[in-house]
Amino acid sequence: MFLLLNSITPCGRGTASLFFAYYGANVISVDLSEVAINNLSEYCKNNTIDSIEPIKLDAIDISKLGKVDVVFGSMILHHLEPFDKFATCLRDVIKPEGKGFFFENNAGSSLMIWFRKNIVGKLWIPKYGDPDEYPLMVEEINELRKHFNVEIEFPELLYFRMISSYIFRGHFKKPFELLDKYFYKCNLFRDKSYRQCLYIS
Repeated sequence: MFLLLNSITPCGRGTASLFFAYYGANVISVDLSEVAINNLSEYCKNNTIDSIEPIKLDAIDISKLGKVDVVFGSMILHHLEPFDKFATCLRDVIKPEGKGFFFENNAGSSLMIWFRKNIVGKLWIPKYGDPDEYPLMVEEINELRKHFNVEIEFPELLYFRMISSYIFRGHFKKPFELLDKYFYKCNLFRDKSYRQCLYIS
């Protein structure tokens, strides 16, 4: 059984759930948004897809679902509080030989976090996302490590492109992209990326 944790905001068409179901997984798709769950349920009904079970549920309560083989989440962990409770629930729901994969943001750059706290949302600098969210912290990853083996990968460096996105409103993207590609080669800089992948087992 495959458990998919959607974002805490409406997930729209349930693309990830449909992707995994297409490749043969039996999917429990969890979302806190009733709109998202209704959209996915209706789509599955209209297209006779019976391998997806959409459920409206807070991710903190996933242990109610029973045991699963795999848990997948994209940009969900940094929304969850209290995180220690979620980590315990995640351990309860994943079978002993099971695995998890999470695509997340990253609070690993102190400069980026300073910019987020002091500059973003002021003057012409936009603020994106939920006003209460905060990038995934090392302390939260350490909570996962109390229950799992956790491996972290940085598939790319997303750092300098943030300057283009926030300060220059998407302009000059190419030179900042080249900087990201160049500094990605440096192991000491790679963990500053705003995007990371967590593998748990």
